[in-house]
Amino acid sequence: MPQFKKTLVTIMMVFVSLLLLFQFSGSVPQQAEQDASPETDVKPSPDNAGPKPLKQLKVAVQLPPMSFIQLRRLNQMFMDETGIYVELINSSVQQVEEEWPKEMQMEQSTDILLLDSESVIPYARKGWILPLDPSMSGGDAVPPWLSDRVRWNGYAWGMPVQLDPYVLVWNKNIVKSAGGASALPGDWSEWKRLFDENSPAVAEEPPATPDSLPSSGTIPPPAISPGAGQPLPPQWFAWHADDHRALLSLLWRLGLLHPEFVPAQGGPEWAGRQTESTEASEVRWKQALPELEPYLTHFQGWSPESSHMDTWEKLNAGEIAFAIVPYSEAALEASAPLAVEPAGEAGPPAGQWVTSRSYVLASHTEAEQEARRWIAYMTQWSVQQEWFETLSVLPVHEQAYLSQSSERLLPEPFRPKQEQKRHIYKEAEGLEQWSIAASRWMAGQIETKQLQLEWLQHMNTKTENRTTINRE
Repeated sequence: MPQFKKTLVTIMMVFVSLLLLFQFSGSVPQQAEQDASPETDVKPSPDNAGPKPLKQLKVAVQLPPMSFIQLRRLNQMFMDETGIYVELINSSVQQVEEEWPKEMQMEQSTDILLLDSESVIPYARKGWILPLDPSMSGGDAVPPWLSDRVRWNGYAWGMPVQLDPYVLVWNKNIVKSAGGASALPGDWSEWKRLFDENSPAVAEEPPATPDSLPSSGTIPPPAISPGAGQPLPPQWFAWHADDHRALLSLLWRLGLLHPEFVPAQGGPEWAGRQTESTEASEVRWKQALPELEPYLTHFQGWSPESSHMDTWEKLNAGEIAFAIVPYSEAALEASAPLAVEPAGEAGPPAGQWVTSRSYVLASHTEAEQEARRWIAYMTQWSVQQEWFETLSVLPVHEQAYLSQSSERLLPEPFRPKQEQKRHIYKEAEGLEQWSIAASRWMAGQIETKQLQLEWLQHMNTKTENRTTINRE
C-alpha cells in the first residue's frame, strides 16, 4: 500500500510540473498551430484595432483625351502620396446631361464630379451635393463673380478649378487680305465697315451708267481698294450652334450685345476696400441685334453633327474667316494660319463670355474625408499652375492674373479685383433663353418684331426679379 501511494504521488507531481511548465513558458503548441494557420480568422479587439483602412474613391469628369491623360497623371501622384485609390471615369457629353442627374437622384453616382459651374447651385438645391470649404485649397482666392456662381444659402457648394473664356479665332491670311490690315475691329462701327466692304451688295455693284456719273465724269473707286486684296469668303462667322454662350459671345464681341454698369445706390465705394455684394454696380444688358440683319447670310453655326472637316479644316482652308469657340478648344486646334485673340484683348464694350468648371462632392458618398482631400489636392494653386503650363488650361486663382500680360487672358469684367462688376453673371441669367430666340432669328425662323418682343419680356422679367429682391 505505501508503495502504491508513493507511485500515485509521483504521478501527480509530474502532472502538476507539466502544467506549471506550460503556463509559465507562455506557449501552447496546439494554440500556436491555430494562430499560424492562414485559414484562421482572428479579429483584433476594439482596443487594439489600428487605423481604419482608407476608402476608395470614384471621380467622374468629361474632358478631352489630352486633358484626361493629364488628370490621370496628377491622380497617380495623389495616390502615391496618400495611399488612397481613386478611379477616374471620363464620361461623354450625353452621359453628363442625361445619366449624371439620374445617378445622383438614385444615389449611385461617383463620389466626386467635375461640373460646369452653372450646374452647381441646381445640384445643391436638389440636395445632391455637400458644401465645401473654399479655404481648404485656396479656393477663396477666386474672382468674386465666380465665387457667386457656386454659393447658395450661405455655403459654397463647388470648388472652381478651371476657367474657359470664349475667344475669337481668325484666318490671318484671309482677314489681312480682306481688310488691308491684321488688326481686328474693336467695335460695331469697325465691324460694319469691314462687312460693308465685303458684302456682295456693295462689292459687286453694277458699273455706273453715264447718267449716274458725277459731274467730273470720273468713275468713283470701288468699295474695296485694289490694295485690299480679295474679299472675305461667303461664310464670315461660325460657332457651335448648340452652344448658347458661344452665340452670346459672338454678339458681345461684335458690339451688338454688351453690359452697362450703373453705380449702386448707397454712396461711393471706399478706395482699397472690397465692397460687399449689395454695393456692387447694377448691370444692365443692352442689345442692337437687328443691325446685323443685312449680313445674316454670312453667319452660320456649326451643327452638333459637324465633323472636324466641317469646322477647323474649313477655317484653315480660308472657307470661314472667323469663329467663336471656347479657349480650351482653340488652344488644342488653332495653328498657322489661324490666330487666337486673347479674350481680354478687345476693350469694353466688346467682350466675351467666360465659363468655368468646379468639383462637387456627392451627398451620398461613403468616403467624405478622402474625397475632400482629393478635391483640395486637385484645386491647389501649384496643380492649377501645372495645368496651365502643360495644356494652357486657365486657372481660377487670382494670383494667375496679376500681371498685365496675364490680364489679357480674361475679358475686363471677369478679371480679379473687379468687385464692383461681380453681378455681371447674375444679371445675365435669362440671356441664354433669349439667345434661343436670337438663333432662330438669325436662321430666318422668326421676324425682327418677335425677336424684340422676346427681349422686352426678358428685360421685364429681370426688372420684376430685381424689385422682388430689393423688397426682401
